[in-house]
Amino acid sequence: MDIETFKKQYERDGFCILPEVFSPSEVAAMRAANDEIIERARGRTKSDDLFDLERSHRPDAPRVRRVKRPHDAHPFFRTLAADAKILSYVAALIGPDVRLHHSKVNLKTAQFGAPLEWHQDWAFIPHSNQDLAIAAILLDDCTPENGPVLYIPGSHRGPLYPHHHDGRFYGAIDVAGVKLPVDKAVPALGPAGSLVLHHTMTVHGSALNKSAADRRLLFYEYAAADAWPLFYTPDYDEYDARMVAGKSCFEPRLDPVYVCMPVRAATAGQIYALQEDFSKRFFETYEDESVKVG
Repeated sequence: MDIETFKKQYERDGFCILPEVFSPSEVAAMRAANDEIIERARGRTKSDDLFDLERSHRPDAPRVRRVKRPHDAHPFFRTLAADAKILSYVAALIGPDVRLHHSKVNLKTAQFGAPLEWHQDWAFIPHSNQDLAIAAILLDDCTPENGPVLYIPGSHRGPLYPHHHDGRFYGAIDVAGVKLPVDKAVPALGPAGSLVLHHTMTVHGSALNKSAADRRLLFYEYAAADAWPLFYTPDYDEYDARMVAGKSCFEPRLDPVYVCMPVRAATAGQIYALQEDFSKRFFETYEDESVKVG
């Protein structure tokens, strides 16, 4: 897809799916690096700074639902964050000066991959302006059966839906309460090696993986150099070292954006743990009596 067509679709829908940007050999290298990290989960008994573990995880049978900051965990992923094939699309959206804000691998392993409730990334990562872009590389084929990400087209135009409920931050939207049009959601389907980009305001979520096929996604969160995080104060040397294109900037650009700080979290941990305590969940889980683990 040429850049102009990509930009038009992204601006219209708040996301865009680019099939087979990476070759099978490149995907194989990504999987191998991820597998090396996953092997470190063996023997661990609880989630930590590197792994978010499935509730069914056992030390002798690792079940990981998220690898946190793979760019710090393996040099391969730090190099990949600056890949020109990704940055050509990112720069078309947010400009030539690009910083890696964050990275993660979300894993929906066959027959037990956990769901993620409907949410907007902006609720978690408010910045001084909205020149951010989320890039996801499909490490496996994404099909309707293995829990693809579901995007609601046009939702990037707002509003920012409440992710706090009863004074606590759950990182999830009350679908019925706000009448969220989930019937309009579009699944991000495609072969391994495809690239998906979405806006931080785009509403998305994903269901259980009940299939016999894995669904692993590598996410890179990028920000323009003059988009500074509002929720935490970074160590500047480490922060500046995450520049992947162009020049860094000491002067944040302040745009009139709506922000609701993700404070007073309902529970310790990141998005999976937060959402587990949410009483108005939309997607079924393996804890539901109607769902059996394969």
